[in-house]
Amino acid sequence: MKTEIYVNDKFRFLSEYFRDLPERFESLGTEIYRGRNDVRLINFNGQVLAVKYFKKLTLANRYIYATIRKSKARRAYEHTEWLLEQGISSPENVAYINCYKFGMLHKSYYISLYSSYKPLKNMLSLPISESEEGLKAFARFTYKIHKAGVFHHDYSINNVLYSKDDNQYDFSLIDNNRLKTSVYSFRKGMKNLNRMAIPVEGMGIVAAEYARASGANDLEILNAMTLTRLLFQARIALKRWLKAPLRLLKGIFKITRYGF
Repeated sequence: MKTEIYVNDKFRFLSEYFRDLPERFESLGTEIYRGRNDVRLINFNGQVLAVKYFKKLTLANRYIYATIRKSKARRAYEHTEWLLEQGISSPENVAYINCYKFGMLHKSYYISLYSSYKPLKNMLSLPISESEEGLKAFARFTYKIHKAGVFHHDYSINNVLYSKDDNQYDFSLIDNNRLKTSVYSFRKGMKNLNRMAIPVEGMGIVAAEYARASGANDLEILNAMTLTRLLFQARIALKRWLKAPLRLLKGIFKITRYGF
């Protein structure tokens, strides 16, 4: 197996530690997320690292990411580097690792410094009286990055982090492999909010503040946010409905093959 390791110059002293990370990943540190991708926290000589393993790779993507497109890990690294250059906060890059087998991408890892910022979903669990100013700050941050041409294609309450210090809010982006840059437009800005699962009362606050920042009509913003969110949910529901027969067939095949 061929392994490509790219390490931020600032963290060159970790190069040897990363050499066999793919083989040791499951036993390292503490698991903080398991799903489509796995994330573990590792404390090494005082450096707390977040390591993300992109494990769901189709056969087609294994070939594409080895020949045509950059891997998700490399894109996450390069997009984060670009964000930081633009003055947009994101946990600092440490390294990315790509493992190849038979000319295809076998495994892919992205490593960054761990951020103590909290996910936006934590803010949404607070009463409106406690979260209103934070939601307004989030709306201003969102318009700021949209106006700068930054469109995170997984812009969700889990991938926007925030901190609060003396009533001042700061925001940071993670999972940046699906980030795109483009000239701002109202339509692009509203579409980019379709994954934001914000309760109705919170959405009204975000819409009003986004409208104030952009000079748009707050009712128009709220209607557009609501519509794009509903369309996104409908599309997800349709995909699940279309996949249901396939899951049923897989279940029948498993019963037939293994007898349970």
